[in-house]
Amino acid sequence: MSAGYLLEPIQFFSRGWRVPWGRAAVIAAAVAAVWVPTPAVWVEQFYSRQFYLLVQNILTRASSLVAFAFFDLLLVLGVVGFGVWWVWVVCTASRGRRWRAVFVMGFNTVAILACTYLIFLAVWGLNYRRQPLTVKLDYVQSRITQEALMAVTQESIARLNNLHPRIASIRWSSLADLPSRMAPAFTRVQQRLGVVRTAVIAPPKATFLTPYFRRAGIDGMINPFLLEILINETVWPFERPFVVAHEWAHLAGYATESEASFVGWLICLDGDDQTRYSAWLMLTSHLLRDFQGAARADMWALMDEGPVSDLRAIAERLSSAVPIVRRNSNRLYDHYLKANRVEAGLANYGAVVDLVLGTGAPNAALP
Repeated sequence: MSAGYLLEPIQFFSRGWRVPWGRAAVIAAAVAAVWVPTPAVWVEQFYSRQFYLLVQNILTRASSLVAFAFFDLLLVLGVVGFGVWWVWVVCTASRGRRWRAVFVMGFNTVAILACTYLIFLAVWGLNYRRQPLTVKLDYVQSRITQEALMAVTQESIARLNNLHPRIASIRWSSLADLPSRMAPAFTRVQQRLGVVRTAVIAPPKATFLTPYFRRAGIDGMINPFLLEILINETVWPFERPFVVAHEWAHLAGYATESEASFVGWLICLDGDDQTRYSAWLMLTSHLLRDFQGAARADMWALMDEGPVSDLRAIAERLSSAVPIVRRNSNRLYDHYLKANRVEAGLANYGAVVDLVLGTGAPNAALP
């Protein structure tokens, strides 16, 4: 096959983009993608379990070849490129045609954002529309009771009390060491969730966004375009296993925060004492939020000094966030989640407790 045949689709797209109707078509396609219903069963069977995992295997392996975060590069090029493009077009336009140049640039910007959104959906974003875990696991809403919450919280605290003395003398793994230690558990949990093709791991990467992450109270994120994971380097060593497992769960196609936390929790439970401790520490922090007053004090009283100290250290780290930065970051992410059909928005984080209680986890959670 000649190179001409390979270039024809690119040339066709380029010609279409240069005329207004081509950009208008991209905008219309993005608007349709936002509102047109997509059957969750179809997304699950044909996208999340097939096409997406094929793409993930390719992109994550490619982005893992380098140590730096491609997301940082994309962000810089996008911001700087847009800024330079706008200034150059507007400033080089004649005075009488400057308003027309602003209008054209606005139209072009909307078209590029629409194209970016369509790429986002194709590469990762459609996972927001897959079937929820509640229909794939033995999930029973009636299991979510105050008695069950009390029992799971007591079990979670007991696990922490049991694990802490066993890990106290062991050096916590660095971020670079976690992939080799946690990769087998990542694969096993995916297989137990019923997928044939599994997602591959991505090494946790540092990012120049860490100062922002620290001020906004963000622990990590997935790059939804090149499927790499970025980690806030200031998280405590005992938080790292769960934070990495949570982002890996996103890589496996579990887009909502509650499902990523639940799958990340299962990954850590399938690992060693350190990863299990990290998992129970995360779950305990969520469970305690559902208690008030004397009941909450009673739960704290059951906990040994080691886990108490670690939970306080996490709270202290998060308290160093800048209120206005964290508030605006939360508001922006809440809008993002709702725009991607996560109705609860930011509150979806706490729904991991419902998944744990409703599935009778950890023992009865998986098929």
